[in-house]
Parts: sequence; structure tokens; C-alpha cells
Amino acid sequence: MTRLSASGLTKSFGTVQALADADFELRPGEVHAIVGENGAGKSTLAKILAGVYQADAGEIRVDGQLASFRRRQDAIAAGVGFLPQSLSLVGALTLVENDLLGQKRVRADLTGARSKLAAAAKRTGIAVPLDVPAGRMALVERQMGELLVALAQDARFLLLDEPTSMLGPREVERLIRCVRDLAAGGVGVGLVTHRISEVIGSADRVTVLRGGHVVHHGSAKELDAASIAHLMIGERAITVRRSDSRRSGRERLVASGLSFIEDDAKILDDVSISVRGGEILGVAGVAGAAQPALSSILAGTRRPTGGRVLLDGADITGSAGYAARLGLAYVPDERAAGIVPALTVATNASLLRLSERLFRRAGLRRTRAEMRYGAEVCRRFGVRPPSPGLRANGLSGGNQQKLLLGRELDRSPTVIIAHGPTQGLDIAATAAAHNALIDAAARGAAVVVISPDLDELIAMADRIVVLSAGKIADELDLRSEPFDAARIGRAMAVGQLQDYAM
Repeated sequence: MTRLSASGLTKSFGTVQALADADFELRPGEVHAIVGENGAGKSTLAKILAGVYQADAGEIRVDGQLASFRRRQDAIAAGVGFLPQSLSLVGALTLVENDLLGQKRVRADLTGARSKLAAAAKRTGIAVPLDVPAGRMALVERQMGELLVALAQDARFLLLDEPTSMLGPREVERLIRCVRDLAAGGVGVGLVTHRISEVIGSADRVTVLRGGHVVHHGSAKELDAASIAHLMIGERAITVRRSDSRRSGRERLVASGLSFIEDDAKILDDVSISVRGGEILGVAGVAGAAQPALSSILAGTRRPTGGRVLLDGADITGSAGYAARLGLAYVPDERAAGIVPALTVATNASLLRLSERLFRRAGLRRTRAEMRYGAEVCRRFGVRPPSPGLRANGLSGGNQQKLLLGRELDRSPTVIIAHGPTQGLDIAATAAAHNALIDAAARGAAVVVISPDLDELIAMADRIVVLSAGKIADELDLRSEPFDAARIGRAMAVGQLQDYAM
């Protein structure tokens, strides 16, 4: 029978064993979920099967024949497509040009590549521009574009690494529908996820990893949400400390009249918000260009076309360095914008504090102090492995996210801008992140959480504003009125950005 299979896969990064004697099988026409906590080894397994990593031991077979994937192109040639957690499209190139990068042909066939991408788009119902540089696309467009590229490269097996981590409920539903349609058409889909609802709603079979070991594999029908969670995390209790006793202080973050125009498109249109100390403001909306524009403008990393941003009365508009010195913490929607992969965990943890006396003496860096601090951040925020000397790119995506959160929240910030703070995090780490943000608000910080996940906002926010078509479409104060899902849905639909029907 045609299948992609692996046996005895083992992989270590230095002294850290990421995968131990793992077996896996992906059959045509099925959705096979690969689940586990952050650092459990699920992304490592997917990357070995996709030719991104090479295993230290074990073997891979395609259609029963031993396969050797020494690089990504070997796996592509064998029909293995891969959608990585950190999207790999080259920003300066179009989808057509990105597609050509994965081909072994000496001469580039632009016409053929465009034709295959168009066919894949028609097959899936995904509508994204083929001739626009990937760097100018919204995150959702780039993700869908990467999926099209994999399909255009004749993938018979498709490995998706946390594909829904930054998608809203509607986009998740469409992607899962697309995944099921691909499986119905004969593609074998390996879905790496920490979202149990996706396993229940889409998977035929499930493989659960814990600590690099496969602890379960079998039919999805045999498992419910509780049993999957138990397999993932064991007996540990997970709670979110929602406190309704926080008192709002003075206005700490005030943004007035924000507008932003890019490539002649109005991304933000007269957006004004204010957040008091001790308050968590949630920003809901369909994933698109407006959310990253708003978060980066509030953090000072991008200058608006119009309007200004004040932190405790000081103008921080377009001044990220000044904002950070005043106590602003920023978790961007793409962790690659906050983490330097080639630097160690310790250096990333202390990156914004290297000018402090603790980390510098007589003009020289105190690397031992960095290592001690890195180890402490790892301990407090659950970064695994807790190895401050390890390069950040040796961590799983979820653990890179924990490192980023740890670095920003450990500075006792006065204002926090968190865009998708729990992307790629498992159940326990998500609860820990929510608790850390709630605790920061309890200490007097003004917190803005931008997320496509309404459940996440409901769990933490005092108020929710809906950002739709670049404008604030509605506001709901959860301290004085019940959550109204229908009302939020109507506000999100007003002037909604392009709908990627699938």
C-alpha cells in the first residue's frame, strides 16, 4: 500500500534529545494528527519526514522503498509537501517565483509554475494573488500561498506544522474543510497541532508524543478531548486565574486617530483606543493586515500615516526604542520579528537589558550573568529544554514563543502589546501565558491582547473592541455586560476584508 512511514526515528540537538525511537505512518486519503505539548517532538518528527532535518537514527520509507532525505528538495521529489510553522516564503518573491525555488529544473518554467499554482488554487478554492511579492501579503494569505506551493509541487503527502496558530475561527474552519477535501482526493495529511478541537473535528488517526516518545497512536474515534489532554500532559492541573477584582488606574496607553496607508490601500482608518493601568483590552477581528498594523504602531515599530500614540503622556509614535525604555513590552504576531534564531537563549532573554549594569561592566558584556538570567527565564516561563547556551533556533516554535513572552514580561512592563501571545503554545503553556498577562495587569500594567481567538479574549479581557475593515466596529465591556457572540460576529462581518472562500 502507498504510504509514508518512519521507524525508530531519533534526533538530538547537542545534549537534548528531541525525538526517541519514534514510529509513524501516513496513509493516502487520511488526516493523521500529531499532537503533544511544546517540545514534545512533533515538529521535529514532521521536519525529518519533510527533509528539513536528518535523523540521527531510524529510517523513512515511501511506497515501501527506503528513502534518503538529505535536503528539502529530496522530500519534494518524493511527493512530500511541508507547510512549516515559521512560514518559509521569500518575501521579495511572488508565489510563482517561490514555487520555482523548490524545483530541481535547470531552466525556470514560469508559465508552467503559474499554471500549476492556478490549478491548485482552483482545486482548493484558495484565492490568493500569484504575482504579488509574499512580503506584501497578509499572514493568512502567505499561509494559504505556502499551501498552494506545496500542492503545486505534486505533494502526495502533506505535513502541516501548526497551520492554524494565527487564524481566526472562520479561517480555521475553512482550512480544516480544505484539509478534509484534500484527504478525500487521496492526499495523506499529517496535521501537527496542539488544538484538541482540531483533532476531534478533522483527524482519522492520532499520534501523541510526550518528551520525544510516542505514547499513543490509533483511531481518533477512540479518543475524546479529555483523553487526548491526559495523554499530552498527564496528571497536571491547569487553571487560569481570572480575577474580576482588578481596579483600573489612570490612562497609560492612548492612541488617537490612527490611520495607515500601504500600497494605496487604507489599512487603518481613524482608530482610537485607550487602556488604563490594571486593564486588559482585547482586540478581535478577522485575521488580516489591520491587526499587525495596529500592534506594530502601538509598539512604535511602525509609524502611522496619521494619528499618534502616547504612553503615560509621552509621545512614542514610531519610536520603538523610546517606548521600550518607558516600559512597553511587545510580543509581535510573528515570533521571528522578536527572536534572533542564531543567538543563544540567554542572549535573546537579556537582549533588551544588555545596557544594564547587571549585564555590563567596564563596557564589557558579562556573559555569565546572561547565562544565569537566561536559565532563570527558562525556569519561570517553562522554556524546554532549559538550556541558556542553546541557540534559539534549536527550540521548538512553541518554546521560542515562551522565550519571547518571558523576555518581554519579565521586565515588569507598564504597557504590554501582545499580538497572538499563545500562538503555537500547548494547553498548559497557554494557561501559563494567560496567567502571566493577568498578573501583569494586576500589578498595574495596561495590556492589549490582539487575537483571532475569541475564547482567548473572553478568558482575559475586561473590554473587547472589534477591528473590522480597519475601523473600530464595536466595543463590549465585559465588566458590565455579558459576552454577546452574535453581536461580535456582526461587527466582525461589517466591511470585512477579502473573504477567502474555500
